[in-house]
Amino acid sequence: MRIIYSLLFALSFLLVLDACSASTGTRYEKDDTPKKKEEKSSPKTLEEDFNITPYKTNIEIKENTGNDNQITDAWYGYNKNAEDSLSTDNKKIVGTVDGFRVLVVTTDDMNEAESVRDKVYKLTNGKEVYISFEPPFYKVKAGDFVDITDANNFKFKLNQLGYTEARVVQESVNLYEQ
Repeated sequence: MRIIYSLLFALSFLLVLDACSASTGTRYEKDDTPKKKEEKSSPKTLEEDFNITPYKTNIEIKENTGNDNQITDAWYGYNKNAEDSLSTDNKKIVGTVDGFRVLVVTTDDMNEAESVRDKVYKLTNGKEVYISFEPPFYKVKAGDFVDITDANNFKFKLNQLGYTEARVVQESVNLYEQ
């Protein structure tokens, strides 16, 4: 009797599983529209009829003179006399005021910071360049700007020189006597 009950239970279990099984399609899916045959088209060949010869530019490259260590003037087109008047070599610091500097680079290597300071100083015609140590980093900052527009212009120039991470920061800057 036990065997019959267990067979009936197993059979009813299988019937329930079969009735609850999921199908791979949906019952609402009916596509009676006739399928269109895909037309194979031959690839079209394009013929170029544009002549670029009159629009070519002649590029002239000057020969290297062998003086690779010479730094060219990065401020081409700017009044050099005005830049020289901004030089702090002959001026005394009168005081400090809230202003802006351009953060050129942040590094944990002091030698790298000094190297960047020297390069920026030479490339910017002697603008003041500072290194501050804020553990664990050395920060190279350039300029003493009271006006944010001047600081942004200087940042743009540094970006053009290859310092793409340069950004304007607000801090206390030096004032020089005129």
